[in-house]
Parts: sequence; structure tokens; C-alpha cells
Amino acid sequence: MTTATVPAKGIQPAKSVQPQRSQRLPRLNSLRLFAAIGVVLCHVGYFFTSVRVLRKAEVYGYGGVEFFFLLSGFVLTWAWANRRPQVRSFWWRRVAKLYPITLALMVFAYLALPQYERIPGVKGKVLELTLLQAWWPSQRIYFGGNGVSWSLSCEIFFYLVFPFVLAGVKRLRTTGFWTLGAVTLLLLVMAPLIANLTGVSEPVRYWLFFVFPPYQFGFFLLGMLMARAVAGGLRFPKPTLVFAAALVWLGALVAVGAFYSLYHNNGLPRPLVLLVALPAFVAMLVSAASKDLRHDESILTSRKLTYLGVISFELYLVHKPLFLLVQPLGVWNNSGGLEGVLVFAGYLGIAIVVAIALHHLFQAPIERVLTRSPDPLRWSRRCGSWLKSAMTSGVEIVAYKLKGRKGEIKRGSVSSRKLRD
Repeated sequence: MTTATVPAKGIQPAKSVQPQRSQRLPRLNSLRLFAAIGVVLCHVGYFFTSVRVLRKAEVYGYGGVEFFFLLSGFVLTWAWANRRPQVRSFWWRRVAKLYPITLALMVFAYLALPQYERIPGVKGKVLELTLLQAWWPSQRIYFGGNGVSWSLSCEIFFYLVFPFVLAGVKRLRTTGFWTLGAVTLLLLVMAPLIANLTGVSEPVRYWLFFVFPPYQFGFFLLGMLMARAVAGGLRFPKPTLVFAAALVWLGALVAVGAFYSLYHNNGLPRPLVLLVALPAFVAMLVSAASKDLRHDESILTSRKLTYLGVISFELYLVHKPLFLLVQPLGVWNNSGGLEGVLVFAGYLGIAIVVAIALHHLFQAPIERVLTRSPDPLRWSRRCGSWLKSAMTSGVEIVAYKLKGRKGEIKRGSVSSRKLRD
């Protein structure tokens, strides 16, 4: 988990302060795991239960993606609260963390799972391989390959604008800070309402308000603002109670959504679900951060759970390809009930083991290699300068041999040194 400094209590979030100490937020890492499990249930949970209302409830696990966006904005802003990121280096490190395993599992889905995953044409493959698929309003494209990678298309966009937005957020005074939060929330609420009133088709609304990166950036920005508010002194006096209330709120939302879905084919509209869940997600993040800043210990701060939060990214990416790859073998067959719970636990355990292997044997080593150069553009310029120098030296050597005039080669040049040797 990234770390950040904590300003003195009571400082307004818009003011610049010097760091007092570094503080880690282990609970936020642990919460990643539960968000990832929610997404897992959304995608494959239906296969492990025969209870219809539970199948409907599991679908609402897609809210875990919104939680990831909020958390991503929070964690990045927390990490860079008192320093300024080097833009190119920041971009490169985020790409190095995100892209290799995403690309590998996307290609795997193309080659090994064409009968299950939506396999688009050349245009779709190009968009997906460049993580631009979420900008195209076609499910065949933005859910193609390893379908969950659409969210990484959004994350890449967030990372692209983050250094510039962070600079602006840091300059905000208190009034501007809270005004930006209110305007962002208002836009998130009003945009789906306007689209619905103006007759925008359901497939387009689905794309605009669940997949389209600029709309999802609103949640990322709220996460950034939350981090600045917490860094400026925002705390819940009874964070445990607030966290519990947030869980009850989410449970009630899922229950209402599940019973509503029993009688309506499409269930509750996704924008509505995400916006109603938003206060609970905000409460969970702020209360978890509040407890971490008080150094309170709990199961969410245990090393095992925080470690599982670290590999939740790999779990998120691998869970569906793994399920589809093994499904023809009949391994996941069950009759529901207790057997379904046990089989799901087995599946989840295998998925976690695979995620751990991918993290340590693939993702982490490649990321270390790629990030050895803090500025890949500077490294490429050096390579280009070296190549230009080598080519110039070669031309000088050839010219010397053709003309037989040693004096034409500048003293001290690479070629003259080679000739002297």
C-alpha cells in the first residue's frame, strides 16, 4: 500500500503543509479484497447457488468496480499529498503495473476462450490491446477479450490526467474544494437523469454511465477529494459505528435490488445503484482511514488480509478466465445449497492461488524490470543519442578510409579513438 504524510489535525485540505510523519492505511488494502470478491460473485456466483433471490443479489457485486475507482483516487492522492509526481515517470510506473498482466490475460482469452468471450474484429482488438475499448459504445468491443479489462481502460485515463488534476486540487481553498465536490456529485446524478428524459437508448445509457471513462472519472475525483479532506483533518469520531452503518446500508441496497430484480428483468438501473451505494463507500473509506490514523488494530489490519488485498488486482483479472477454462471439465458442478458454497470456496481458493502465482512469477518481476528506468522517455533519448553518435562515427570512419585523410576526423571523436587503437 502506498504511504503518505499526514498534516496536522485541523488543517484545511486546500492548504499546503509540511509532512509530520508517514502513515500507512492497511485497511484500504484489505477492502480491495472484498471489492474483488463482489465482482467475482457478480460474474460467476450464479453458478454456485440455486436460490433465485441470491442469484439476483450477486449481480450487484458490480458495485465493487465503483469502489475500486473511488479507492484508486483516494490512494493515489494520499500517496502524493505532499510531493509532486514526475509526470512521465508516474505514467510509466502505472503502465508498468497495469499493462503486462492485462495484455497477457487478454491474449490468453483470445487464444484459449474464443467460444466464451466476445472476440471482436481487428478494430476491437486494437482498441483492447491499447486499453481504449471503454471509449467505444459496443459491448462486443468494451467487453471483448478478458471482459473485466474495460475498467483498466478507465484507470489508464485516470492516470493520464491525475498529475494535472492533483495540482489543481491542491490549490483549492476550502470553498472551492467543497464546491468542486458538490458539482462533481451533481453531474454524476444529473447526467443519467437527462439521458433518460431525452430518450437515450438503454444500451447507450449502459455504456455512458457504467463504462465511459469521463463519467467514471467523477468517482475517481471524489476519491481524490476524500483523501485531501482526510489529510486536512476530516475524521469520524466513531468510525466503527459508521463503518457498520455503511455495511447495513449496502446490505439493504442489495436486498432491495435483489427482490426488485425478481419481478423486473433488468433490475435496478446501474447508475441509480452506484449513486445510492456511493455514500456507503465514502463512509467506509473515511472510517477505515480514521481508524488507521488512530493506529487501531483489527482483522482488517492483519498481514494476511492486507497481503490478499495486494494480490486482489490479479484476482480481479484472472477469476473469469480461470472459471471458463476449467468449466468444461465439470469441476464446478454442484447442486447449490451447502455444496454450492463449498465448491465456490474451492474455486475462490484456487483463483487466489493462481493470482498469487501470477503476482510473484509474472507481474512483480516484469514490473521491477520495467521500472528500473524512472524515465523511459529520457532513456529512449539517450539510446537515440548513442545510436546517432555511433552512426556518425561509422560514417566518419568510412569517409576516412575512402579519402585516406586522417586529418578530417576530429581529434577526440569516437572514430578517431577507434582508429588510434
